Formats: sequence, C-alpha cells, structure tokens
Amino acid sequence: MSRSFWKWTGITAAVVAATIAVLAYINPISFILLVASLRKPAVAANRQVVWQPGPDRPIASPGQRPPNVLVILADDLGYNDITLHGGGVAAGAVPTPNIDSIAKDGVEFLNGYAGDATCAPSRAAIMTGRYATRFGFEFTPVPVAFSRLVAKMLQREDPLHPA
Repeated sequence: MSRSFWKWTGITAAVVAATIAVLAYINPISFILLVASLRKPAVAANRQVVWQPGPDRPIASPGQRPPNVLVILADDLGYNDITLHGGGVAAGAVPTPNIDSIAKDGVEFLNGYAGDATCAPSRAAIMTGRYATRFGFEFTPVPVAFSRLVAKMLQREDPLHPA
C-alpha cells in the first residue's frame, strides 16, 4: 500500500470522526439514544425451574404453623407486560409463561399496590413496611448526568416521548 492511500484513509477517518463529534455536540440527546439503541442486549431463552416437592403430609397442624403468605414482587411490571393480557415485555420478546399459568390455573390478581410511583422508593417501602415518604426516600436516586439529560429532554420542542 502506498503512502497516499494511508494519507487519504487517515483524512477520511478524521473527517468522519469530526462530523460525528459535531452532530453529537449539536444534538447530544439523539446521539446518546442512537448509541444506546445500537447496544440492545440479546434476550435469552427461558430456563425451566425445577422445584423440590413439599412433604406428603403437613409437618404441623394448621393452628400450630405460621400463616402461609406468598409475596409476588414484579418490579416495574405493567398490566400489558404480561403475555396473558395481550402484551409482553419488549413487544413479546420476553414471554411470561409462569405468570400466565398462575392466572390460567384459577388465580388472577387484577389489583396491586405499590408503595410509590417509582421503583427505588417502592422497594424501600416493601423492605421497611413504611411509606417511603415517611423516612425521606421520595425519589429514585439517579446519577447527576442522567438527571441533566432528562431535564434537557423535557425542554425540547419535540419531546421524544410526551408525558
């Protein structure tokens, strides 16, 4: 390869890099979202979970054993994120057959409660048994750079996802 080939290849690479840098400076939000969309993770197939069977007979009588309480925690799960309700996370790429089977076998939970509207305070409410606002955990903590990005997105004339 000649020196002129490498010279023009270097010049072309520099022009492309400068163009990308200028576009990223002019519209940083779109650039960040473009880079994020290129890094979509692959969704793995479901794995079968094998549960050990319980005892044939109860170990203690109903009055002597603790209450049987089941807590199902599905963080940030919307009604239409379940395949049974016609949706599915990631446009159906993540099926929910085990949750669907609970409803198909006779128990469908149509109402739920969250201690807060966002994930971290809601988790804190579950772990403590208190409203998150009562002990100073009103908001989901985020890095400063992310909060600045959200503020910029809210100031746009053409928001990507209107509130």
